[in-house]
Amino acid sequence: MSFLCKDCWVAHEPATLLARCKVCEANSRRSRLDPLPSRAANAGPELAERASFVCRLHPSEPLDLFCKRCERQLSPRAVLDDRSIIAVIGDTASGKTSLLWMLSERLRSAPDLPVKIRQPLGDTDQQLATAVQEMLDHGRMRVTPETDAVVRNYAWELVTTNEWPARSTIVAFHDAPGEVWRTLETRSRDDYQRLYEYLDLVGSVIFIVDGERLAEQLRAAESTAVRTRARAAEANEIAIIDAIGPRLMARGGRIPAAIAVSKADTLWDLDPAYAVFQEDSGATPDAIDDAVRKLLAACGRRAFASALDEVFAPVQYYAFSALGRTVPPGMPVDIDSIRPSRVHEPLLALIGVEVRPANE
Repeated sequence: MSFLCKDCWVAHEPATLLARCKVCEANSRRSRLDPLPSRAANAGPELAERASFVCRLHPSEPLDLFCKRCERQLSPRAVLDDRSIIAVIGDTASGKTSLLWMLSERLRSAPDLPVKIRQPLGDTDQQLATAVQEMLDHGRMRVTPETDAVVRNYAWELVTTNEWPARSTIVAFHDAPGEVWRTLETRSRDDYQRLYEYLDLVGSVIFIVDGERLAEQLRAAESTAVRTRARAAEANEIAIIDAIGPRLMARGGRIPAAIAVSKADTLWDLDPAYAVFQEDSGATPDAIDDAVRKLLAACGRRAFASALDEVFAPVQYYAFSALGRTVPPGMPVDIDSIRPSRVHEPLLALIGVEVRPANE
């Protein structure tokens, strides 16, 4: 059993946790964190499954748990499994933060999904609100600063809604800009310790491809400038795969990946063939996978697809729109006008939850 400290990106075993008993603290009038094993009762399997530890002296008192490294308090429900830590990766301005924002909103409000957010971990919601404020005010997400690569991270506890008893799992992400992913191997482990430790825990990947750049390429295929930008975009994406691939594969084999084309509204407004990317199209995952593969082939991204297959398995393709429409730069975003499309599908597929098409 491992517990996540999302701030340090440490997967703690019980032996590396600190604990505090409120009754002991009240009796001694001294706040003290002790190693968990010396304070934990011999809990049976049922208690262990609930990730509940009690004081040896006060068996009815649940212990507060803390990270041994940073001494921040941990949720006793932050129990990791092999699908908990997901890398959301993509080039600069591809839509990573927008996806995470709308994903969190969708998992809170959608009554039709088989999972929902039970609670955020730590300062997740505050960090995400700060990250998207510029979009709300000015219609465009700010480019993630390189300095955020070691501080901006999000984690939620998800709980199933379609079974009893409900099951919960932790999903956690780290938000780093495209230029950091591209040049990861040149980055000092001392300076980017949290990012490296996050990658050490990653069990699957959502790789975001900027759909707006693909739409531009389809609209102006004969433009030399557009072709140059398209080649540069593919080169950046392959550079990201080359930077993280050896690190992920060194742990023993390939891991699953969901390749997600962002800003799909720029595509379904461009060509009826991409109407399958709309939320209410009724398209199956296989139909969307096929449409995205054909889209990338039409845009000359075969080398990118080949690089993915060398590192990840299985690989499934998706398309989503965080806002459901294009927002003119400089214009504030009206929350009531946002219509996210398929933002939840890559995540739910990676954690093994099936969602039926909307028209079934």
